[in-house]
Order: sequence, then C-alpha cells, then structure tokens
Amino acid sequence: MKNKILISAFLFIGMAVGYYYFYNTTGNVKHLDPISFSHYVHTKQHKIKCQVCHRGVETQMRAGIPNIDVCSMCHSSIIDSTSKKEFVIYSYVKDNKTIPWKALYNIPDYVYFSHRRHVKMGKLECSDCHGDMTTQTSPELQNFTPFKMQFCFDCHESRGVSTDCGNCHH
Repeated sequence: MKNKILISAFLFIGMAVGYYYFYNTTGNVKHLDPISFSHYVHTKQHKIKCQVCHRGVETQMRAGIPNIDVCSMCHSSIIDSTSKKEFVIYSYVKDNKTIPWKALYNIPDYVYFSHRRHVKMGKLECSDCHGDMTTQTSPELQNFTPFKMQFCFDCHESRGVSTDCGNCHH
C-alpha cells in the first residue's frame, strides 16, 4: 500500500511537471510584457524592418531584444499624448530604465543556434521561423512558433542542410 501511494505521488508530480513543460513550450503563449508592444504598428504602419530593432540578427548568434537605446530613436518624446501605451514607453526612455521584456524563445545551453548563420548564410526570412509577426498586434502571441527539434530538423531536411547532431548540439 505504501509503495502504491509513493508511486502515485511520483506519477502525479511527473504529470504536473510534464504539463507545465508542455504548456510553456507549445503555442499556448500568454505573454505579458511591461509594454503592450505591437509588431503590426511598427512593421506595417511605420514600415520598420525587423533588423532595425533586432540589430544582431545579421551579425550575431542572438538577434537581440531591443531596449531603450533602440526605442529612444523614435520614443524620446511622446508621439501621442493621449496614449497610455505611449506614455509607458516614454517613461522608460525618459528615466533611462531597462525594459524588463520577457523572453519568448529560450534555447537550451546544449544547442548552438546562430541568427547570423541562418539569416546571412541560409538566406532565411524572419517569418520562416517566427511566422508572420507583422500581423501581431499585442504581446499575447497568436502565431507563436515554438522551437522543437523536429521543427529545425524538418527545415534542414527540406533545404538539404546537414542534420548531423554535432552541428547543433554541443
């Protein structure tokens, strides 16, 4: 009887951990950032290219999450004084405070991934991996593409790129 209770407890804990992991690594993303950011406003309305804000996309491993140094290029003054969202971003810029963005993509330490390699050498568009972010009007993502190994493997196979484990896993 004692063993059954112990096994049940471990099974329950394992299911809870599994559910948490699955929920946080699939498309069910409720992402609350300090600023209600709209990719649509920036990319469609103001015609800003991804590389303007994600500066490392063509030169580094990480594309980078923009912060006040990037945001201040446009938001160093209030553009729309009636907008609460505009005032929030202006406050961060004015006070020179780092915006505590929440990371969407967390690549494990044992995986080597380089934006530069994929964008410059592989000639991939941002939307090939991230989906069409230009339609995204709020931080709560509708078209989030979770990065699972199979997603990357399928892309490599379809493009004739090596799927040797040592190329990505270290």
